[in-house]
Amino acid sequence: MVFRLLAIVLLAAARAQTCEDDQTCQRPSSLGEEGSFLQARINEESQMDTAMENSEESQTNTSMQNYVERVLGKVTALGGRHQNNVELAKDEVRNLAIQLAADPDYTVFNVSQSNMHDAFERIIAEMEEIINDTLVSLDKDHKEFDIMIDNILKCGRNLNASNVSVTEMSPAVLLLGVEHDVCRNDSVILRDQNHTAQTNYYNYMANPNMPACAQNFEPGTCPAQQDFSVPLYFDNAIACASSVDTWAGEFHKQAQSLKTAHEIAEDAVIAKYQACDRTQLTYESAFCTYRTELIDQCTALDNCYSSAVSVFQATKELILKSNSSRHVAFIAARQVQCYIRVLQSDNLTMAAIEACDYKKVDTSPLALTVPTIPPKPACDISLVAEHPCGTAWVTKNYQDPIAKYWVAQQIAHTTCMPCLSESLNLEEIGGNAVGIRKVLDTVVAAARSDEA
Repeated sequence: MVFRLLAIVLLAAARAQTCEDDQTCQRPSSLGEEGSFLQARINEESQMDTAMENSEESQTNTSMQNYVERVLGKVTALGGRHQNNVELAKDEVRNLAIQLAADPDYTVFNVSQSNMHDAFERIIAEMEEIINDTLVSLDKDHKEFDIMIDNILKCGRNLNASNVSVTEMSPAVLLLGVEHDVCRNDSVILRDQNHTAQTNYYNYMANPNMPACAQNFEPGTCPAQQDFSVPLYFDNAIACASSVDTWAGEFHKQAQSLKTAHEIAEDAVIAKYQACDRTQLTYESAFCTYRTELIDQCTALDNCYSSAVSVFQATKELILKSNSSRHVAFIAARQVQCYIRVLQSDNLTMAAIEACDYKKVDTSPLALTVPTIPPKPACDISLVAEHPCGTAWVTKNYQDPIAKYWVAQQIAHTTCMPCLSESLNLEEIGGNAVGIRKVLDTVVAAARSDEA
């Protein structure tokens, strides 16, 4: 109004000045004419003022539109895929809301009449996509946990697949130990049988019970009472020879039988001793092979488990940081949506903006489940802490008269064969269980060849 009145005054003054200078202007014939003139000018100025206001409003709308477009451009450029980007987007939209809240000409109508409505909806949609991305990221992290836990469990599966007994002594090795004891126990019986056969044979041969008259065939033999070389005793010599003949046949038969029995018993016990020695070698070789395999498997388990757990712990720290970023981005995106909805409402006030600042966002969809690390499977190398031919192992397996019947019966064991790792440089045979097994197989084959 001030502008319009000022325009009227300035216009009247200009008109009066022209009439005085040119002397050609006619004064209005009445007040009504002047009033009509003034009214016309007022109408002109009113239209001018309206145009100016419309121009100012258009400039305001254009300025606001440009500002919102710049904010939208920043939000779109940031992409919202990172915590800092979403936070920056939130700050941009919040600042926009604060500036528009301070603009007395800002109305929802103005926004609806421009393309700002579409721009705001695009920002809301962008934030919703960010929220969805956080949920997708959470799902990926859960799957990553599943993969790492499976890698830890795989260490145990590899251990089981080895078929090596890792929590108790190998049943196969124990069975070989039992077979060795049984063999030595059987050798006690064969030894005693051989001793009996030998005693019977030797005793029989030491006491042949030859007829006494046979001594008379050797003149001068004491206690010979008759000299069968004297014709007087020829008949007696013939009679004696008959009795000696009967005795000799019986003696020969019995002596041969006892000799054969002794030889068979002796061969049997010798063969048993040799068989037990081979069984002992097989037992020791199997124990050493098992020992190597157990140590290898336990070492592999330790390395596998330690590595898998280290990866889990390191990745877990990254996932926890990612989860923290997810929460920040999720909350910020919800706040951006809140600011935009305030901008789209009739309640654009600082109180409404601050309500978005302190909006309690439900983040339960972002709950992260951190799995517990599975315990390391048992793998007990103490099972082979005592091994051939350590003092404790030899005492337990070959020198315990209480636990071992054959030891109490004084059956000797053959020379113990130590594990190759105790007597050879493993690098010379490959440094692994495969190489050890090959050497053991060679030793056993050689022993069997000797038997043949």
